[in-house]
Amino acid sequence: MKLGIFCSLTLTVSCFLIAECSFADSHQSCAERRIELVRQIERAEAADYVYRKAGLEQALANVERYCREPSAEDEHERAIQKAEAEVRRRQNHLKAARQYGDVKVVKKHEARLERAESRLQRLLNE
Repeated sequence: MKLGIFCSLTLTVSCFLIAECSFADSHQSCAERRIELVRQIERAEAADYVYRKAGLEQALANVERYCREPSAEDEHERAIQKAEAEVRRRQNHLKAARQYGDVKVVKKHEARLERAESRLQRLLNE
């Protein structure tokens, strides 16, 4: 009974640590993730942590299988999508401000919308 609880607890902690190390830094490159996982596997092997090692090996397999370096084109597309969403959000805020009726608030939201539109246009021109 105690062994089963211990194994379950160890497996749960291992899964948590694997997820943490796999997704801790989304700006970390695939090569950096591989190096970190290999280092952790070696430490788990030296300490004879069988379950942790197995979990880390699975995480390494997932990194090797699914991790891909984002290209500059992908990042540019994401920036454009983000800018488009910002323009839509600013348009909605301006619409609400016009319904509110305060001229000062409307001008503030018009200026914000103008800045968002100029940023989007700049990204589209790149």
